[in-house]
Amino acid sequence: MPSRQRIPNGRVASFHDNSAHGEDAFIIRELSHITALDAVLDGVTHFGGKDASRFAADSLRDACVESLNDLVTILEAANKTLFQSGRGGFLLTTLSVALKIGDELCVLSAGDSPVYLIREGEIVALTPAAEKSIPPGITSVLGRHAKLSYTSRQVTLQPHDRLVLATDGVTDNVSPTELAALVQSVPSPQEAVSALHDLLREKKRSNRGRGDDQRGFTADDTTVIIRYL
Repeated sequence: MPSRQRIPNGRVASFHDNSAHGEDAFIIRELSHITALDAVLDGVTHFGGKDASRFAADSLRDACVESLNDLVTILEAANKTLFQSGRGGFLLTTLSVALKIGDELCVLSAGDSPVYLIREGEIVALTPAAEKSIPPGITSVLGRHAKLSYTSRQVTLQPHDRLVLATDGVTDNVSPTELAALVQSVPSPQEAVSALHDLLREKKRSNRGRGDDQRGFTADDTTVIIRYL
């Protein structure tokens, strides 16, 4: 994939709390100084989610990834193994991956784990889950069908962009507007992750969910990756 700019990978930080169900997983790989792979996975509760998310994460952790085609090939193989072992009704996990190559970002998603781009204070959804356009019932998770079902999107990055990948333990409790304001308010991903952790703890104590609805706090595994370019 040609790249017009050799934008460095920048800085990255993560927060991972698997105390609710133990089914989230994540990957951060610095493949070169301009190439990075970030992924979050959320295993489906009661459907072998813990084993599924770990297996898929290990597949990404150990493989050679240089292009979107490589990524699809790896995930097709992982999906095939999960489907054959679980017969489509077990060993299920969501997956969202952001592959950065220079100034190009390839996002691949299966399920409801959102990916956001924050640019100059505006937050842009890069996955159907983040846009809230995913249909009721998760059907496009890894392991559900013999053929991998996913959405993909490619965007051109700019210096100072900020990327957020999260599982629904985060986004069920923090709205996109809240997330964008938090990320824009601090100068580093480490501080953003710390501020998000504090916000989630405060929301849990006060039983408050997202700022754009009236639901209480939703207890779940929580995973977020925040990258500042």
